[in-house]
Amino acid sequence: MNDEMIDYVKKVNAQDCAVLKFNVKRIVIKLVESKVETVQRMNDKFYLIALRKGERGFTGKLDNLEGEPTLVPSSIAPRVSDNDRQILKVKESNVDKLMDDVSPLLNLESKFPLYGIITVEKVERSLVTSSGFNGKEEGSGVSGYFRAKNGEYSGQWAFSSTNFSEKQVKDAIERANQYASITGKAQITDGKYDLVLSPLVMGNLMMDVARMASGFAIYSGMSMMNPGDKVGSDNFTLLDTPREDRPDSWAFDDEGVFTYNKAIIENGVFKQPLLNIELSPFFKANSTGNAGWLYPRAWNLEVKEGDESVDSMVSGNVILINNVWYTRFQNYVEGTFSTVARDASVVYKEGNPVGIAERIRIADSLKKIMQTEAISKERFSVRWWDAPMQGVYPFVLVKGVKVTKA
Repeated sequence: MNDEMIDYVKKVNAQDCAVLKFNVKRIVIKLVESKVETVQRMNDKFYLIALRKGERGFTGKLDNLEGEPTLVPSSIAPRVSDNDRQILKVKESNVDKLMDDVSPLLNLESKFPLYGIITVEKVERSLVTSSGFNGKEEGSGVSGYFRAKNGEYSGQWAFSSTNFSEKQVKDAIERANQYASITGKAQITDGKYDLVLSPLVMGNLMMDVARMASGFAIYSGMSMMNPGDKVGSDNFTLLDTPREDRPDSWAFDDEGVFTYNKAIIENGVFKQPLLNIELSPFFKANSTGNAGWLYPRAWNLEVKEGDESVDSMVSGNVILINNVWYTRFQNYVEGTFSTVARDASVVYKEGNPVGIAERIRIADSLKKIMQTEAISKERFSVRWWDAPMQGVYPFVLVKGVKVTKA
């Protein structure tokens, strides 16, 4: 297993060496006006190499293993674990059948014209290190997002899974249509509002929280959090879950450390920076199995469920934000950001939808977003182009969030 990679590690004879190979098969289906516009089939094979010899190193991408890269001086260089285990893990999935026949994905019945992308992916990931680790994993996944357009109104929803059912497509289209069917204009002014944020919004924003949880972000002064900080409400917990049956779940990280599920933020407290071997001494801790050779990262995310229904969360005077994009940070240390609401931003008065607020922007801080007043019982597994990190998220109610006109 991985013989060419083993030979390469022996040949370069580095103090620390890791060779990571990806073999990715991907089908991308583009939808326009509820019809299949294009079907792209892509195969991509490449190697990521990390070398360290003394004070010199290399970290980068190679198309093949024929040569040895040029080493350069480096103050932070990748290290590998002393794990010398061998592991082979192949996850069985009905998604593999879609590689030969995508027709089950194409039941696109929709009340309104539909736009979007469906992606089917099979990933083979292999790692060999100079410590003797030899691992190979295979995983498959399917994901998609649909945007339903009702004249000047629209709604969007997404789905993701390691196992496919036609109901996933049907439910996502139905929810996109549900938001697109809400019409009428509701005028709002700059101010503070109680917001219900959808799982799509949470996927976008929690991806940034996870980036700030990286030990590298903290080390380089690009994070609003330090271990032990109270950053959210008691009912808010954010997890990194590489051992669940979800897309982008892996048994070992890029340094050969075995992964495990962990709370990043637990009951509102930042518990666990995401660490690799190189950065862990700065935090007087061990690697958390989240390498990234230079930048530790989460594998996939989960916000724990609450005990509220979505109907109860919109029963008062709130704005439900269906989706956001163009998220920009004003200050990483404070976590202040702005993001533009898109698709349906539904204004509710006494529990009734009275119209769509157009061209509005959330302009607050991530810590404010995590001050959750209520969290829904129902959660959704989502990923799409503007939130590519896999996640499972509820709806959340946050009170007194700053909103401005975009």
